[in-house]
Amino acid sequence: MRAHSDAEDDARDADETATDDESTAMTIAKRQREALVRAFESRRRLRATHAPTNDADVRRALRKMREPVTLFGERAEDRRERLRAALAALDARDGGELEDGVGVGEDEDEGACGGMGKRQREIFYTEGTQMLLEARIEVAEWSLPRAARRNAAERAARARGGGGGGGGGTSSVRDERTARMDAAVATTSRFQAQCSEIGDHSRPVCGVKFFDEGRGAVSASWSGEARRWTCDVQSGKLTSDLVIRATDHRITGVDAAASLLATSHADGTAAIWNASDGSRVREFKGHAARCGKICFHGMNKYVATAGFDATWRLWNVETGDELLCQEGHSKEVYDVAFHPDGSLAASVGLDAVGRVWDLRSGKSLSVLRGHVKQILSVDFSPNGYHVVTGSDDRTVKAWDLRKNGECLYTCASHQGLISCVRYEKTTSDGAFFASSGYDGFVNVYSGRDFALNKRIDNNAGFKIASLDLCGDGLLTGGFDRTVKLYVK
Repeated sequence: MRAHSDAEDDARDADETATDDESTAMTIAKRQREALVRAFESRRRLRATHAPTNDADVRRALRKMREPVTLFGERAEDRRERLRAALAALDARDGGELEDGVGVGEDEDEGACGGMGKRQREIFYTEGTQMLLEARIEVAEWSLPRAARRNAAERAARARGGGGGGGGGTSSVRDERTARMDAAVATTSRFQAQCSEIGDHSRPVCGVKFFDEGRGAVSASWSGEARRWTCDVQSGKLTSDLVIRATDHRITGVDAAASLLATSHADGTAAIWNASDGSRVREFKGHAARCGKICFHGMNKYVATAGFDATWRLWNVETGDELLCQEGHSKEVYDVAFHPDGSLAASVGLDAVGRVWDLRSGKSLSVLRGHVKQILSVDFSPNGYHVVTGSDDRTVKAWDLRKNGECLYTCASHQGLISCVRYEKTTSDGAFFASSGYDGFVNVYSGRDFALNKRIDNNAGFKIASLDLCGDGLLTGGFDRTVKLYVK
């Protein structure tokens, strides 16, 4: 009986030990979950907390909160992030709601910390300059007739097929348009390499762009050099006829329009160059960090630069004035593009978010969410309502502005980050677009159903940094330091 009793005691002790271990494990798991929830809530509050955009207001708010106004070596954007973190911590202590005057004196004015609780729930505007107002009016006067013509052409095409009754005619017009676009896409299968020229002797080629309806091209490289090329698509020849020493730093973006070339640089500056003799026409200074890509507006009077200071900026080419410093991204802005009518701009960045802006009013119209990694390129379709983006998550996404930026299709056909996406805008009316990637491939897609039609092994494993399309020509630049021309 004693032995039996000892066995029972041992079993009972083992059960109690197992129960204690299980209880300890559950307690640890509970604490880990609570820690994760606290971290998530902290990030949520930080994202939801709005801070002033003006550096003087940021300093005033920090002073009211009894925080250091500035730290050694601190930049304006770092100071603003520190204020946001302090406000998020204050929000957490106050149970999720910032009240007027919390943590500051009763004589708090509306421009500092005490009024931030209200402004979190309101749309606020920063007063612009008279030059920006004039530019917005000019953009509206230029874009509205173009939009009207595009819409009128669309209505006329529907009317031609509408006949006198019902949707049969409309269906025939749709079928005709589909057949025309599919025929243009089918020609892309004929793209063949025709020419490969050294674009830089020491550093990768980071940007290429056609101009003058495909008769000319420009390339730029990390060495700080930009080259103008004479391009003969019919014979498949590229001839370098001008080298511009643009900067002692990296060139980060390049564009061309009419008789002008534009470059953006890693030192935060950008410049406009005369395409005929390479003389510098204008220089832009204002970004607090390096620049991303650069893009001419359709009027050729304005140019936009993306910046690693989490802003993109609009400049007047004729005067060199900064017209707009647009915030809205939480991280670096990498690329910016303009709508074919000139009414909208799209910006993308390392926060994995794209934004569409109305240049005539300054409002953010759509937020493009869906990529899981940084977005490196964006372009508008000539049809006016499709946008494509390329990301480090190895996908190209197509978005529909008519549906508030809804993602229509995801093209997952690259094995590396996607460096550039571009529509063909000169002859096919956006029937196809292409993407380049660090996997060394260029992919060509249908602009109608976004299906992959052509896959080009461009650099035998070398990364491709940029591409452009114009009529029957396709241009690429990459880490093998060459500029390549493909012709149908």
